[in-house]
Formats: sequence, C-alpha cells, structure tokens
Amino acid sequence: MADTKRLIKLVHYMLVYRPDEFGLIPDNEGFVKIKDLHLAITETDGFRGVRRKELESLFEVFARERFEYRRDLGLVRTKDQVQFTGVEYTENPPARLYLPVKPRAWLHISEKGWQRPDQAIMTPDKDLAKKLARRKGALLIEVDTTIAREEGGIFFRFIEKLYLSPWLPAKALRGPKVDEKFRARYAPKPKAEPEPEPIIPFRPDTQLPELPYRKITRGKKKKIPWKTGRKEKKKGDW
Repeated sequence: MADTKRLIKLVHYMLVYRPDEFGLIPDNEGFVKIKDLHLAITETDGFRGVRRKELESLFEVFARERFEYRRDLGLVRTKDQVQFTGVEYTENPPARLYLPVKPRAWLHISEKGWQRPDQAIMTPDKDLAKKLARRKGALLIEVDTTIAREEGGIFFRFIEKLYLSPWLPAKALRGPKVDEKFRARYAPKPKAEPEPEPIIPFRPDTQLPELPYRKITRGKKKKIPWKTGRKEKKKGDW
C-alpha cells in the first residue's frame, strides 16, 4: 500500500490546487469521478500501484475530515477551499491543441466536426493529451485553433493546461484518414437479421406422418374388473 500521508498530499494538491495538470475538471459542485481520479493517480510516478480500494479507504477512514466521498455516485471532492478559478473564456488559445476522440466517434466528427452535448476537452501539453487518450482508449486529434476561430469556434480555459469548446469545425481537425480500412475496423457492425424458417407448401399427395395409436373412448371410462366387483359387493351388503 502506498504511504498514506503522501497519497493524501497528492490528492489534496490535485483537488485543491491543480486538477488541470492531471486532466481533471470538477463539476459545478466541485466533484470529480473517483474513476478518473484513480486513473490520474496511477499515471503519477511513485503512485502507479495504488489500488481503487486503497483510495476509497483513504476517503472513508484516513481522511474523512478533508474529503467528501459519495460512494453511491462514485464522486469525491475536497472540503478545503479550492485555490483556482473556474472555466473562463479566452480569445487567445494556443495555436495547436490536442483532443482525445474515440475511433468510432471520429467517423462522424471527421466529417461534421465536434457538435456533441459535452464540450471538447483539449490541452496543448502533448504528454498530458496522450494520458487522456490512453484513459479513454481514444485517438489523438490535432486542433488548429486559428481555423476554428475563423469558422466561429470559441474557447474556454481551465486554469492553465485544459481548454474547452462546445463546437469545432471539421476543417480545423487533423487526425487519421477515414478510409475503407478505418471504417472496416471501427464502424459498428450491422446486426444480422435472423433467417426466416422455410415455408413448406402443402400438397394433397403428400403422405402425412403416422400418428401413434390411441383408442377413442368418447368420454367413457374403461371398466376395471376389481373395481366393479367392489361396487357390487357394497350394494349387496346394503
């Protein structure tokens, strides 16, 4: 298990001072997903072997007074005052940013641009961008912010290393060529339709299968000799 004091110090730094250095953006209430926090910790030298259970124990046992952990939602936040401002509009983003995009999403984004409900999260730090892409199993797409702004794109900055945008034009994005080979690998496979059962036409000359013999009684029960004798005996006794 990692040294508890060192781990608390790292998480405190991540959530209070510089979440952007680790690719984290707290929500409006200051929470981050523990899944994302854990992945960021295991990418940090000296903490690569930290397990999820260790992190949960940290929040529930060793540092309850410093962090608020909602296990049912998988969210955590610091109880200390954060030392950074929120997302701010910027007119001068870096000329080149890197955007992680999953391969299947790139099929659409490469043609239509980024126009998803969630904002695109980018960084000028290529090493950080590679970590973010690795976490998501994503491709690394280069964003030309000059072209994006000329087409009407706007950018927001979070602290120093993260940038966000609600829309990015396709012509400002540079990534793998979407050819037949790319589509064959990443495009969703069509669902196979079940084959209908063959219809066998009825022919009068077709011989019907033989059915097992069954005696037709028309509702009459078969008389059992010993039962009949018992009934007659009872009648005689009366």
